[in-house]
Amino acid sequence: MIATLNKSKTALTINRQEFKLALDKIGAGIDKQIVALKKAKQSYDAVEMAREVISEANILEAIIEGFNEAEGTNLKLADITNIEAAQGWIDDFLEKYSGV
Repeated sequence: MIATLNKSKTALTINRQEFKLALDKIGAGIDKQIVALKKAKQSYDAVEMAREVISEANILEAIIEGFNEAEGTNLKLADITNIEAAQGWIDDFLEKYSGV
C-alpha cells in the first residue's frame, strides 16, 4: 500500500518503497516520451516534462483523496506525517531529468 492510515484515522504516512515504485512507473512513461521525441528529432526539455507530469498527477493530493473516499476521512496534505520526505523523493525524481 502506498500509504498507511493511523488507527485514529487522523494521519497518513507515505510508504517510501511504494511511493518510489509509483514514481518509477511515471518515469518510465516520461522516458518513452523522450525516446519518441529523440527519434522524431524534436526538441524537448526533460526537466520541464517531468515537472509537468508530476504537477498534473498531483500524487500526494491523489493519495489523500483516495484515503478520504475509501475511509470516510477528511485528511489534508498537512496530515501526511512524512510530507517533507515525500517531497524530497519527488525532488530526487525530478533531479534525474536535469541531466537528460
